[in-house]
Amino acid sequence: MGRLTTLALAVALLFGGAVAPARAGGGFGGLAADAAFGESMTFTATWSGAAPDHLELLLGFGTEERLAVQLEPARGDLRYVRDLTGEYVTPNTEVSYQWRATAADAVTLSPQRTLLYDDDRSHLDWERARVGSATVHWYDDNEAAARRFGALAGDAADAAGELLGRPLAEPIDIFVYDARDDFFGAIGPGSREWTGAATYPHIRTIFMWLGAGGDAFLELALVHEVTHVVFADATANPFHEPASWLNEGVATWSERQDAAVEEDLVRFEAGRGGLMAFAALVHEFPIDARGASLAYAQGATMVDYLIETYGTDVMADIADAYRSGATEDEAIEAASGTPFGDIRVAYFDQFGVTEPEPIEPVARARSDVPLPPQPGGEPGPTAAPVGGSGDGQGLAWWLIIVIVAVGVVFGVTVVLVARRIQPPAGGAG
Repeated sequence: MGRLTTLALAVALLFGGAVAPARAGGGFGGLAADAAFGESMTFTATWSGAAPDHLELLLGFGTEERLAVQLEPARGDLRYVRDLTGEYVTPNTEVSYQWRATAADAVTLSPQRTLLYDDDRSHLDWERARVGSATVHWYDDNEAAARRFGALAGDAADAAGELLGRPLAEPIDIFVYDARDDFFGAIGPGSREWTGAATYPHIRTIFMWLGAGGDAFLELALVHEVTHVVFADATANPFHEPASWLNEGVATWSERQDAAVEEDLVRFEAGRGGLMAFAALVHEFPIDARGASLAYAQGATMVDYLIETYGTDVMADIADAYRSGATEDEAIEAASGTPFGDIRVAYFDQFGVTEPEPIEPVARARSDVPLPPQPGGEPGPTAAPVGGSGDGQGLAWWLIIVIVAVGVVFGVTVVLVARRIQPPAGGAG
């Protein structure tokens, strides 16, 4: 140990403390957490010091969200209950939690722990098994179906990894639901009624509903969902997610390794003048079944067009560009050597249509509806409609304003005249 280090330690000990990170005058202990699916999460701990200036609970939900919950400063037993009756958290999410106390400039952090927020509804008696690269979960008499999904998942992941140039990064979880209400209760509010399977790549979890269709449909759905996880691994970057049409297009194409079925649908809709611009399919798909089906089909046929035109390596090259943070246009041009605008022209041309143009917004006419009273009790201004007085209400308001103005001028004139004929102060002589 050097002389300066020894001297620093001696000075610190002389003034009553060893060299250590700043602390808020206490420590955390007894960390624990529990949850009831769809109801609440409860976090508890103890704090040994005086009540700090600030007390927080730091929460993380998978890789999607981080938040700091501000709590009332206290000492002794600490408790925070998060109400989930109006908030959806995906089951199988690992929730990280850490307590933080601040006193003046000193901060004390507890160790970080995790809580597995699972679907623990009382009527679901879950069992599980590891099958290849997947852990499958089932209840009731659905073990055979679950194990079948596990076996298919490995093959699907291998095929998607070859297409996208990246293998499955980590194992996945597959939850098999028998009843419709159980399934939709797991995937949360706002889910579309035609959903039969759902994937959450950020927690590497797939939910399957056995009642969504027959064995052939479910097997294709499983391939589709596994491909989503591999796609997320292959395109991961800190800037943005790839376009939905590409993500869903790759997953749909991977079901059969082609887009023949989807091409028939696109040709049918093209004949009805109903194709959509890809710029409209970057984030969300239409909510109705017909519009959503067309969006999936256009994504799959565009992926098929790219593979047929530029070779099977093009998808791996696109994924490569995404990992560097490229935009959609940049990634596709980098992989194909062709601007994406030219590719879109060729894509729509094969279906005998042109790409829809953006609709220009129409200028909104001025309102003729009177505004409510403004601060200070004055009535708000009223705007006359463009091109005239509409039904006469605007003209009526203008007449009122003119009458009021004339009245004010007349009143001022009367006052001034009266003041001029008043006798001087002190009365008459």
